[in-house]
Amino acid sequence: MTTDHPRHGLPTLVALVVAGMIGSGVFTTSGYALEALGSPGPVLVAWAVGGGVALCGAVAYGALVERRPQSGGEYLYLARAVHPFAGFLAGVVSFTAGFSGPIALAALTCEQYLPVPLPSWVPERMVATLVVLVCGAAHAGFGRFATRAGTVIVAVKMLVILVLVAVGEFVIAGRPPVAAAATTAPSAGAFAATVTWIMFSYIGFNQAVYVAAEAVEPVRTVPRALVVGTLVTTATYLLLNDVFLRSAPYDVLAGRADVASRAALALAGPAFDTALRSLVALATFTSVASMMMTGPRITTCMAEDGVFPRWCGGEHGVRNSVLLHTTLAVLLVHQATILGLLGYLGVTLSLVSALTVATLWLPAAPPPYGVESAPFPRAAVAARVAASVYIVATLGFIGLLVRHEPRQLLGTAVTFASAGLIWLVMRRRS
Repeated sequence: MTTDHPRHGLPTLVALVVAGMIGSGVFTTSGYALEALGSPGPVLVAWAVGGGVALCGAVAYGALVERRPQSGGEYLYLARAVHPFAGFLAGVVSFTAGFSGPIALAALTCEQYLPVPLPSWVPERMVATLVVLVCGAAHAGFGRFATRAGTVIVAVKMLVILVLVAVGEFVIAGRPPVAAAATTAPSAGAFAATVTWIMFSYIGFNQAVYVAAEAVEPVRTVPRALVVGTLVTTATYLLLNDVFLRSAPYDVLAGRADVASRAALALAGPAFDTALRSLVALATFTSVASMMMTGPRITTCMAEDGVFPRWCGGEHGVRNSVLLHTTLAVLLVHQATILGLLGYLGVTLSLVSALTVATLWLPAAPPPYGVESAPFPRAAVAARVAASVYIVATLGFIGLLVRHEPRQLLGTAVTFASAGLIWLVMRRRS
C-alpha cells in the first residue's frame, strides 16, 4: 500500500504499541480475575503468563514484518500466504473485534474512570461517545499532528504510572497480604479463562505492524518496537497489579470493573483515587487514539485489493476508513458491556492472531508481496520457536476456556460465520 503519511521512527512505534496495550484491560480485568481465581497470587501468575505469551507473539510478528514489510496486519499476511478468503476473514475480525470493539471498550472505561462526577443531565455513555468521535475526527482530519501528540501523551502517561506505582508501593510496604476467598489452587478452566481475559490487555503488542509501510526502515524498526513495547507493558502490568491486589481485602476488589479506583481509595483515600482516575482516563483516551490510527490501515489495504468498498481505498481511503471505524465503535458503545466485550474480544483476536503467526511455516511469497530472503536469517529458528509457543499457548488456553465456559465461543462463531456469508455473497456478485 502506497502512502504519503509521515515516516514513523522507533519512539513513535514503541509509543503506538504501548498505547495500544495499556488501555482499559489492566484497569478492569483484575477484579474479575480475582473473583475467578480466589487470591492475588494466581492473578499475578496469570498476568506474567500473558506477558510471556505476548512476547513470543511479538517475536513471531517481527519475523512476519521482515517477510512482508507492508501495512495491513493479519489481513495482509493471511491473504498473501494462505488464501484471499483467509485474509478477508481476518480483515472482518480486525475491523469488528480487533479495533472497533476495543475502541468501544476503552471509551466505556474512560467514562467510568472520569476523575470528576458528571452532572445528572448528561446521558449515560455520552462521554464514551464523545471520546470516540474526538479521536476519530482527529485522525480523519489531522493525522500527522494527532500522531505526534499521541507520542507525547503516551510518554506523560508512563511517567504518571511510574509515580503512582511508587506511591502505591510505599503505602503498602509492610502490609500483610489481603485476605483470599480460596485456599486451594484454582481449576485449570478458571485459570485459562482468566489468561484469555488478560490476553486482551496484551493483544495490542502487534500495533506497529499495521503501519509497517509508514515506518523508517520497517524490517529493522518494527520488530524492535514490538519487543520493546511488549516488555515495557508487561513490566508495567505486573507493577500495577501488585499494587492493586495488595491494597484492599478480597470482597472489596473481586468482581469489580473499577478495581483500580477501589484500590486507590483503600491505599490513600480520595486524592489518590482522583489521581488514578485521571491516569486511567488518559490511558484509555490514548488507547482509542492509537487504534484509530492503526485500524483503518487494514480496511484501506482490503479496499485496494478489491475485497472492501472502494471508497476506503485510494487517496482518501484512510480518512474514510477512520470514519467507518468511528461509526461502528459508537454503535458498540451503546450496545455492549465491559465483561461481555472482554470474553468475546479475547477469544476472537487470539484465534486470528495464532492463525496469522502459523503462516511463518509457509513459503515466503515473491515480490511484490514478499522479499527474496528468509525472515531473520540468523534467528529463524528462534522466531519459529517463539511462534510455536505462542500458537500452542493461545489455542490451549482457548480450549480450556471453551470447556469451562462454552458460551464464550458463541460471539466468535457468529463473527466467523458472518464473514463467510458476506464472502459468498461478494463472490457471487463478482
